[in-house]
Amino acid sequence: MSLSLCYTALSPFCRKVRMAIEYKSLAFTLVQVDDPKKLPVWNPRAEVPVLLDGDTVVCNSPDILAYLDRRFPDRPLYPADARSYAEVRDWERAADTHLDAIVTVIGNWQFADLPPMPAGLMDAARRDIGVVYDRLQQKLASRDFICGGISAADFAFYPHIASGSALDLKLDPRRHTDVSRWMKAMRARPEGQTDLAAARDWWANRDRQDVD
Repeated sequence: MSLSLCYTALSPFCRKVRMAIEYKSLAFTLVQVDDPKKLPVWNPRAEVPVLLDGDTVVCNSPDILAYLDRRFPDRPLYPADARSYAEVRDWERAADTHLDAIVTVIGNWQFADLPPMPAGLMDAARRDIGVVYDRLQQKLASRDFICGGISAADFAFYPHIASGSALDLKLDPRRHTDVSRWMKAMRARPEGQTDLAAARDWWANRDRQDVD
């Protein structure tokens, strides 16, 4: 086995994959690259993460997680039951599309070289992300993880919510008590501690990164 993950600690998708690999207790090499042109392989979308497994190259975070489950079936990220699998994929997709869109737009306006943020954009983002948090609160009110056992859904949501918090798109601690509990539990896990340390290190050395 020779796994390598092309990764940047700024990307929730990279963080999702790294946490999943560590959850599965797989040995891997981390290739930390912010500039896609410097990657050992080229993703036509000029994106990370990219997983290398020998001469096999896998792009796109849900495809990487699905590949890992088939290649290394221990500690699965997706349930074997079809209905449960569909539920996990629904939540993973919600994080990868709906939640990511909100976080990315606000992140671009706060950190990219753009004109001042349009009036009302932050309020709209907080309203829209609040709907996602409300739905998640309903789900987590009766369980420890989003879909019962820990799964790809948890590893997809956690870094996006953590990124949103850094962008002032925070949970309401009174309204989202169970989401806050779940976030603390995810952060306390070994994968969460590694993720937190990597994110903090990236920001502490932001001036030395290739791409912002």
